[in-house]
Amino acid sequence: MPVWDYGYMEGDKLGRPYDARLLKRLASYALPHLRLLLLAGLLIAGNTGLELVLPYLTRVAIDSYMVRQALEVSRAKAPPALWDQLQAEAGPAILRGDGGEVYVPEASWRKLDPRLIARLKDAGAVAESPWYLAPQEDRSEELARERPGLFRRVAGRLLIRSGDLARLPGQELRELRRPDAWGLAWLALVFLVVASLSAALGFAQYVLLERAGQNMTYAIRQDLYGRLLGRALSYFGRSPVGKLVTRLTNDVANLNEMYQSTMVAFCQDVMLVLGIVTVLLVLDWRLALVCLGLTPFIAVLAWVFARMAREAFRAMQGQLGRINSRLSETLGGLAVVKLFRAEEQGAKEFDKLNQEHYRAGMRQVKVFAVFMPITDLFSSLAAGLIIWYGGGRVIQDQLSLGTLVAFIFYMQMFFRPVRDMAEKYNVMQAAMASAERIFHLMDQGEALAAPRRPVESFPPGPGQVRFDQVSFGYEADKPVLKGVEFDIPAGETWAVVGPTGAGKTTLVNLLMRLMDPQAGRVLIDGHDLRDLSEEQIAALVALVPQEVFLFSGTVRENITMGREQATPERLQAALAATGAEQWLTSLPLGLDTPLGEGARKMSAGQRQLLALARALAGAPGVLVLDEATSSIDPESERLIQKALPKVLKGRTSLVVAHRLSTVRHADHILVMQRGRVVEEGRHDELMALDGVYTRLVRLQELKAAQGGSHGNRP
Repeated sequence: MPVWDYGYMEGDKLGRPYDARLLKRLASYALPHLRLLLLAGLLIAGNTGLELVLPYLTRVAIDSYMVRQALEVSRAKAPPALWDQLQAEAGPAILRGDGGEVYVPEASWRKLDPRLIARLKDAGAVAESPWYLAPQEDRSEELARERPGLFRRVAGRLLIRSGDLARLPGQELRELRRPDAWGLAWLALVFLVVASLSAALGFAQYVLLERAGQNMTYAIRQDLYGRLLGRALSYFGRSPVGKLVTRLTNDVANLNEMYQSTMVAFCQDVMLVLGIVTVLLVLDWRLALVCLGLTPFIAVLAWVFARMAREAFRAMQGQLGRINSRLSETLGGLAVVKLFRAEEQGAKEFDKLNQEHYRAGMRQVKVFAVFMPITDLFSSLAAGLIIWYGGGRVIQDQLSLGTLVAFIFYMQMFFRPVRDMAEKYNVMQAAMASAERIFHLMDQGEALAAPRRPVESFPPGPGQVRFDQVSFGYEADKPVLKGVEFDIPAGETWAVVGPTGAGKTTLVNLLMRLMDPQAGRVLIDGHDLRDLSEEQIAALVALVPQEVFLFSGTVRENITMGREQATPERLQAALAATGAEQWLTSLPLGLDTPLGEGARKMSAGQRQLLALARALAGAPGVLVLDEATSSIDPESERLIQKALPKVLKGRTSLVVAHRLSTVRHADHILVMQRGRVVEEGRHDELMALDGVYTRLVRLQELKAAQGGSHGNRP
């Protein structure tokens, strides 16, 4: 593994991009919002329908108002068989002239058998110039009387050659085509109304889907946060902080972005594509099949793109996680970096990570740089096919000009969602990869097990603690504790001492049930901790750790920690017992003084006093002090040692001590070595044994003497 990997294996191949299990898990978060999603789906369907209407209105405008014409067929030039076939197919739509000719409106003409049209044209029976069907109104009659040479009356309708329309003066032409102009005006109004309704439905569907998406994202983040808090403490020792932060921030944000910008567009694009295909087949299935013949090539292109893009996005996510992990480590250990002047080395390692992220990003860009132009090429090919094949059918009078124009619009609409889906694919890929990793983290089986036999009613007892043949190891083949067994009577103060690595902190973690033993039991008042809920254990046991962590809230919030049992009365009693009450009076806002991030302005002793008050505020039956005075100055230690008798009085206490001078007055001392209790008793009894405890005491006395002599040197 490279030195800059930091154990952050984001690039692992976890599974298929859209497997059913992953989609099912995501769907489970959507079920509570099914009504919102169904309503949004209806709005999407309505909006899609409105969008599909717009090109059709263009077709109606061209065929019904811009190009209103009929074709003239001469009976004298048409063979009898063809004439009879024309009569049979055109039916009542034919307008019969006085000279034996007939006029077939264009809409009916295009419905004729293409072979019949071709044979009529080959026989010269179809006039080259079409005729314009004048509107049936009084002004048309007046113009026909004023210019009888231009108009012809056929079956009660007035016709004028399309080429002769230009011979009419401008005012007369406008008057003749006023109904067409009004028809176009009404269509424009309908177009505007449809577009406005589409915009309104789009707004409504976006708001609904956004609301549902925000709710789903909220639920996922809350579930993930809860799962993380339920993990055993050993899990966090193996998982980089940057990885966990990325899960709760970047990965959840990717899902949120999918809900915000992609889910709306993707759903609408899919429905729009299906709607366009349906409309095209209805308008002209032959031309539709020609255009849609490109679909298999687009599908293959999308499949190749999906495989390439998935790996690119996974690699990019992995590099982002490594950057987060490295940045978290650097900021956490910034003092060490500056102390050893390691800025240059850190910059080199960060540069390696940044370069990898850059290369992963460029691989992603190259994938899109190939896919997007090819998509545009297929769009141009589709337009070319429409012009070539559709235009030819217009020339052959088999397709109307309005239908051809509508086809071009529809095909442009067809490739727009295809491009949109491609552009959103990076968001979808990132979101699905993030969902995959989020659920992978949720499913890791390192959470503390729920109580096997829950104790429903558990009144506070005297606080007797028992370790019954407890064994534990962070790795299965490397035990840290080996068959540890002891009983702490209620109300007594016991101490645990031993060299580094003896298992003292592990003992504390098991008593707090931050981990479970692999063998044996840890009991309080006869109840196995595995049978108690987290809330019950928190009410029974409190810890004052060596490294005190304070949040950025107020002093009061850091002491009470939102616990119901930390009542105002208990809070004041805890402050009085620890001696922190006098110090807090010097703060500008007292208990409501904000501490800031990490409470950096407070001394180690002040933080330790707050930690003591925090532990006592819940009135625990068992108090654990984990080397609480090992890293503070002598004056702070003096204050804490002065407060300890009040703190420990009347409750069971376990003191893990590094400075052996602090445990001389303990009721009982356990001496640990290599995961076992090797000696136990009071201070005088252990000194008389002249064993491990005696050697530890003498070693500390020797170090203290050497430190004093060095300090006296001139």
